[in-house]
Amino acid sequence: MKELIKARLLLADLKEIDKHYEETGFSTMTSIVMFKQVLIATANLVDFEQKIKPLYAKHRHLSASYRDTAREFEFAKYLRNKFVGHIKPELIEKAVEWRPELNYLLKRDDALSMYFMNLFVLETAINTYVNVDGTHKVFDSNIHLIYTPDLDRFVVFLTGIVKAGIAYLQKLIATLSKDIQFPDENKMDLKLWVAAGRTEFKFIRK
Repeated sequence: MKELIKARLLLADLKEIDKHYEETGFSTMTSIVMFKQVLIATANLVDFEQKIKPLYAKHRHLSASYRDTAREFEFAKYLRNKFVGHIKPELIEKAVEWRPELNYLLKRDDALSMYFMNLFVLETAINTYVNVDGTHKVFDSNIHLIYTPDLDRFVVFLTGIVKAGIAYLQKLIATLSKDIQFPDENKMDLKLWVAAGRTEFKFIRK
């Protein structure tokens, strides 16, 4: 049941994100914030997948579904770790070197300026995902997000991750649901509420 709840939470996030991008695209601070949520949800999905792998023994289709986008999911987790979960000082240093424009945005706090500031730092994070020899692990060259073809390429990549995550989670939810006996919605089990009344909350440690 815990796995099903987690899967549904992740699916709900990705569905809302997908709806947002289909309706508004990637051109505002809101789209940047939603992208950060993509990274958080995808990183959680990557961690979650590691824990439910035992299911693959009997449900090979789940393994195949995840494997198709595993490389992209790992890339999203990398971006979460460097750009969202922790804004790495090394990333900011490299961004200032790569995008001198950042120096001229420091005094500004309007939404458009913050969109470009985020875009430049994100762009830098994307371009650091390289092999030892400097070749990019996902794209075939450096990305310039203010260059329309590159932005379009990135948005295709982004929406692909979201839709692949949705597809995988829907299959996972269908599989998990087969082994759960759901309560009758017309009959309330009072023992559950009695147990709820005895709940003692404790600090959840890392």
